[in-house]
Formats: sequence, C-alpha cells, structure tokens
Amino acid sequence: MKIALRLYATLRDYLPDGHDTGVTLDLPDGATIPDALAVLGVPLALAHIIMIQGRRVLPPDVATRQLVDGEELAVFPAIGGG
Repeated sequence: MKIALRLYATLRDYLPDGHDTGVTLDLPDGATIPDALAVLGVPLALAHIIMIQGRRVLPPDVATRQLVDGEELAVFPAIGGG
C-alpha cells in the first residue's frame, strides 16, 4: 500500500534530500503510524500532533491505528511560542 507522509517544522530534517515536506511510502498492509515513521527514522516521541486525512489521531490510538492505502499522514512536533 502507498501512503503520503508529510513532516512539518523540525521533523522535516528526517526527510530524504530533495523532499521539502513529504514523501510517498510503500508499506505492507496492516502497517501502523509507528511503522511509517520508522521508515524515515522519526522517533515517535517527537510526533506530538498526528493527523490522518486532516483528522487528529488521539494518543491512545497512535500505536495501533492501521494505515489504509492512499491515506495522508501528517506529523507535527511540539510547537512553542510566546
């Protein structure tokens, strides 16, 4: 299955050279959010806001939510401001 993985802010450092905000990943059926992040070496602990198809995935569901072909996974780090 193929999904789009979009990384934002400091997480973009994990993207391969030549990719500004995201990549397409080819994952096995049944792959989860942590599986997708592991492909690029993104530590799950740095993923503070996770969205699939524009809807937030709550922390209890992050580890077990299986991805579906064609979905877009967006991941944001902790964001601070003042």
